Amino acid sequence: MKLSDLLVYNEIWIQCHDNPDPDAIGSGFALYVYYRSMGKYVRLFYSGKNRISKNNLLIMKEMLDIPLEYISPEEAALSEAPGLLLTVDCQYGSGNVTRIKAKNIATIDHHPMESGIGDNLRICPGLGSCATLVWKMLCEEKYPVNTDRKMGTALYYGLYTDTNQFSELFGAEDLDMRDALVIDSHIMQKLRKTNLSLRELEVAGIAMKNYFYDPSHRYAIIKTLPCDSNVLGLIADFLMQVGEIDLCVVYNEVEDGFKLSVRSCIMEVNSNELAAYLTKEIGTGGGHYEKAGGFISKKLFYSRYRKMDTEEYFKICLSEYCEAFQLIKGTDYEFPEGKEVKTYTHIDRPVIVVRPESFLDVGSKVTLRWGQHVEDLEIAHDEYWALERGGYIQRMSRSIFNKYFEISDEEFPENYSDVSGLPTVKSWSDGRVFSIVGYAVICRDKGKLKARGMRLTRNIKYFPDWGDGRYISGYTGDYLMMIEKDKTIFIEPGAYFDSNYIPDEE
Repeated sequence: MKLSDLLVYNEIWIQCHDNPDPDAIGSGFALYVYYRSMGKYVRLFYSGKNRISKNNLLIMKEMLDIPLEYISPEEAALSEAPGLLLTVDCQYGSGNVTRIKAKNIATIDHHPMESGIGDNLRICPGLGSCATLVWKMLCEEKYPVNTDRKMGTALYYGLYTDTNQFSELFGAEDLDMRDALVIDSHIMQKLRKTNLSLRELEVAGIAMKNYFYDPSHRYAIIKTLPCDSNVLGLIADFLMQVGEIDLCVVYNEVEDGFKLSVRSCIMEVNSNELAAYLTKEIGTGGGHYEKAGGFISKKLFYSRYRKMDTEEYFKICLSEYCEAFQLIKGTDYEFPEGKEVKTYTHIDRPVIVVRPESFLDVGSKVTLRWGQHVEDLEIAHDEYWALERGGYIQRMSRSIFNKYFEISDEEFPENYSDVSGLPTVKSWSDGRVFSIVGYAVICRDKGKLKARGMRLTRNIKYFPDWGDGRYISGYTGDYLMMIEKDKTIFIEPGAYFDSNYIPDEE
């Protein structure tokens, strides 16, 4: 569904979920402005038992001139949308949105599919905010978002709050919107300073008295009373200062699910990976190595786990995750022998390689984006990146590159960016964004590369000798490989293995 598909309706009612947050309000406001600019009669509203009362929402509404109306449940029961009812950051028929009669229904949301009601749906659960989805749809229509600072600020603040002040930001499109929007910095500064209330400060204090701690796996779990997602991040960050705690999950219940913040202070656990593990098939999760967040749908959770207590669920998942991976250190790992290990020859083909040190300082921190692949890295000395089609990045040391690859005089393919999007790197220090393609070259194998390999039957975390000390995950179905010549170990994703290697005849 595109925004222009809905222009057949002359009257459009845009409904936020009950107790709307900045993401719902900002997303709804941007849609309001767009359809008003197209000459439509538009109404932006929410319902539920309570009117908004949080200071930051009232300031957002006032300073950005957002015409958000409140409709009581009694009025909603008697109302019917005359043209189109468009629900934003929620889904018609879900538990967090008051039902209003409508013959024509559309939905724009970033939560997992629940009701599926309506002929016009745009649901993208991989995004960090609904604001990102709305921005993307506006860009598809070539709407000049950056000519309206209030719209830009509303969308920016929606992403800011839904990703715990960007600390749990994940996804290339979320990052693209954050970097692209033109905002009113004065208003944004005001909104930043009103995120927490005295009541929420009290909620945080109460929550920290009622924690669960597992000494064998060194993780903590806290459930809070209803509060802003920023409070979850505040508590999680505080827990990471406790010496006995390596991991934590802080969560609370909202109308349609559970919001959570995930933290790790050890190299053996990537918070981004853990958040995805906790929300797999029942929600969405992701973020950075040290900080991540997520959302679990109540409907999906209880349909899968019935009446299981949520704290018990997190205890089971955290313990399973801590025990699910075999740790492999590159310095002392001996590659196994046996019939499951075979010898393979690497298929000669063009490889796109870039040396990040050619345009970034060693030790600088960056965010690498490619398609849906987003990774935080620290630039290592003499490190090379091989760009695999499909958005996968294979990192290697200079010694490995020099042994097995040579630069070709082939021209860079013009259509390369059409395959997996345009790879970019954003510097944390000054915000500059570099296109990897501008520094990449075509390389070829120096000869027939021989490697021994075995298909993984369990998950592993491989810590290479080079790089920033972080691990590379390998999952069941991937291949653990070792180059015969120098015993270098690496992981080859199962999805690409058959197109990269052929088995030698035994």
